[in-house]
Amino acid sequence: MRTSSLLTLLVLLMGITQAKAQISIQTEYIGESRYGDEENNNIGNGKGSAIVYQATANIPISMKTNKDNLPVVWGVSLAGAYASLDNKNFTEELVVSDIVNASFSLYNMRPISKKWSLLTAVGAGVFTDQTQISKMGARNILGNAGVIFIKKINSKLDLGGGLAFNNSFGFPMVFPALYLSYNSPGRYVFNVSLLDGVRASAGYQLTDYFTLSIVGLMNGQMALTQRAGKEVIFTHQYMVGGLRPEFKINKHITIPITVGISGARPAYYAEKSLKSMFSTKDKFQFKSAPYAAVQVNYNF
Repeated sequence: MRTSSLLTLLVLLMGITQAKAQISIQTEYIGESRYGDEENNNIGNGKGSAIVYQATANIPISMKTNKDNLPVVWGVSLAGAYASLDNKNFTEELVVSDIVNASFSLYNMRPISKKWSLLTAVGAGVFTDQTQISKMGARNILGNAGVIFIKKINSKLDLGGGLAFNNSFGFPMVFPALYLSYNSPGRYVFNVSLLDGVRASAGYQLTDYFTLSIVGLMNGQMALTQRAGKEVIFTHQYMVGGLRPEFKINKHITIPITVGISGARPAYYAEKSLKSMFSTKDKFQFKSAPYAAVQVNYNF
């Protein structure tokens, strides 16, 4: 499956396991590198860098407990991203300059037994390469929904699976959806998440206000657009490894700073068809480059 389609589905599930409200703002910088094909050959003299601004909010609007004292949560999730791609020396239209993503979802998490929970969500979003609202249209709107069964393996690990639906190809499609959340707090901190892209970290809490971690992540944006008169999907994603010092300002605010390497940054157009999901042709990408990010998290 095309990873961009997977990332789009996971936007629906962003942060919705938390019972408390959270707002997160992040700026990412990916340094300049050459642009190449799937065999790592340079395509002309094309090169580029990127800056990505992202904001997310998870807002529970209702939380009750059932007869077993387990929570039943209704909430909304909001996400927005703007990616500015600074492309140089391209002689043909291979990479867009701007990507705007904005999405909204309504979710419900309810227990169906002491070990199992059911997560349902429905939402919609705008995924475009236009920065002016007047130039956005119906082609840029993506609807999605998901039904996930989640099992609490232990106090640290939740696993689940189910189905997700969206209209990436202009008609409703069903995809498998995975759910994984591992959180091991304490002096040694381990986290793995498939809730908002793919994220993994292993760290050590040096003080009550400072934690140092090794992280790996995969994130990205997409645009539903037109090219040469055809409906296409533009994918922009990045795989990153690095170090993350995290500063705890108080009980509400944390500031993680990530410095590392973007090992690959795929950026390419693909046909808006099921066949393109499994094709490896013309999956162009920027090569490895420095990466840095600053994030501010506010937990209510």
